Amino acid sequence: MKIKQKLVYGSIASALMLTTVLAGCSKADNNEASTENTQQNTAEQTNNTQSNTKEAEPAPRGSFTSSVYDRGNYPPEEGTVDNNRWTKWINENGPADVSYVPIPRFESQAKYNVLFASGSAPDLIFEYDTAYRNQLFNQKQLMPVDDMIEKYSTVYKELLTKFPSLKKLSTKSDGKMYEFGRVNGLQPNHVLMIRNDWLKKLNLQVPRTTDELFEVAKAFAEKDPDGNGNKDTYGMALSFISGMIVDYSFGNIFTIYEKYPWYPTADGQLVHDWDRTKAAVDFKKKLFDAGVVDKDFLTDSKGEKAKQDWTTGKLGIYGASGSWNDAATYDALKQADPNAEVMIIQLPKSPFGQFSPAIGNPVQMTAAVNATAKDPESIMKYVDFLVTPKTAETLAFGIEGTNYTLKDGCAVPTSDETNKLKVSGGDLMMLSQTNLDTFTKCNDISLIENPTQTQKDLFQLRTQAFEAYLSKDRPVAYLTHPEQMPALPVELQTVTTNAFKTILDIWQKAIISGSSYTTDQALTDAKAAWEQANGAQVDEWYSKWYAENKDKAFLTKDMYELMIK
Repeated sequence: MKIKQKLVYGSIASALMLTTVLAGCSKADNNEASTENTQQNTAEQTNNTQSNTKEAEPAPRGSFTSSVYDRGNYPPEEGTVDNNRWTKWINENGPADVSYVPIPRFESQAKYNVLFASGSAPDLIFEYDTAYRNQLFNQKQLMPVDDMIEKYSTVYKELLTKFPSLKKLSTKSDGKMYEFGRVNGLQPNHVLMIRNDWLKKLNLQVPRTTDELFEVAKAFAEKDPDGNGNKDTYGMALSFISGMIVDYSFGNIFTIYEKYPWYPTADGQLVHDWDRTKAAVDFKKKLFDAGVVDKDFLTDSKGEKAKQDWTTGKLGIYGASGSWNDAATYDALKQADPNAEVMIIQLPKSPFGQFSPAIGNPVQMTAAVNATAKDPESIMKYVDFLVTPKTAETLAFGIEGTNYTLKDGCAVPTSDETNKLKVSGGDLMMLSQTNLDTFTKCNDISLIENPTQTQKDLFQLRTQAFEAYLSKDRPVAYLTHPEQMPALPVELQTVTTNAFKTILDIWQKAIISGSSYTTDQALTDAKAAWEQANGAQVDEWYSKWYAENKDKAFLTKDMYELMIK
């Protein structure tokens, strides 16, 4: 079993203690019940029992439609995304009859728009994109869920009490809740990795500041750390996640994917900070001009070339997302260089402070109810069923005793088939909760029987990542997680979409243009582009929102209250 799989499984398995499992009650035969009551109860109780001769009719079973993501990779032997062992299991064991509507994962908004336009959108809508859910709210396409929860819920209602952030994030401008969500806890998403064996060979220390990071990267590029006698190594990558890591180091959240350059000041204001972005670009330009990075990094938009350089042993410092705990990536590096030693390190301190890279969304809203849904009771009971720990455990691992066993309260897969089960059931788990109290226990290496060296090494990297990035002393520079940022009005969204593309192009031009186009000129041009696009209206909107909501919004400080120890 790969350690990556193990980490995912652990977070789901640890849901076991989060909420009270709904126990099903079997109905005894009336005659047996009467006999038992006659023996144990008073005469009055016996008479009451005997007078009630008819068993109550079960409540009619409701039905509704629910979306489910279609990623185009569903195992054929498992069926289809809308008709498989798990959709059947849910309908056999759940509280209602659910018909599933496949939604292309990476074209979900286009599909939803068509369905809403035709009046055939599903009753229960699963969608990760916060901005799109906000759009549906603004279009009055969603149903408030307050009454549903109050009248029909037990398990989810308990979650709202235990984790008030769920209610805070679900509540819209009219004061009502419109979404269901899950608690994931605070977990690293991006990491900065370095070749520790190269540090040792060149007698260098782990870089603690951005200046030291530059010097180490320069040495990796110039001093033949792989010992082959050629100058064929890159000190650091700048494409994709690696470039974002530099931005994070300077507290800059104006990156290729996350463009939120607004930061709170000491006096409680929210301002558009240009200095952090310029400092990050200055650093990237310095690396580029020194020949430390791949000159073609801008064409490596998804970081595939950087990953290849890392796994072939030609890169010293690498920012990564999923590959940091992926056994295949790690094994490829070890095959290229069996002596490779990898460390995950803290982001170096910059003139703006010390920060951490991107973290996973600790409280994630994932579902909403169509305003035209006819059976809110069944939908609510289904949501309760999905957030129940036993449901999450079954969808993640299969059947206990067949596909997994419990060890110290943690699910341990017993066969390779479990991975296939996880793939097939995964997108039905968008409301599965993580138990913050047992997460670490259920990710311990001791749960793996006879772990390989790769599994041991990756467990060590995971430990380093949690220690390096989950600290209030080195917070992420977000105002809040990008998924929790307030939705701009449509007309202002157009401003940011157009202006930010122009501004990003300006900054990237400055990095690769040497002395012919300086970062000072780029700053002037970027500010002019923002002004020309009426960006001041966006700055004013965010400033006003912050002034009115900073005491009640879910901000970075609230994220760290959900930190997994």
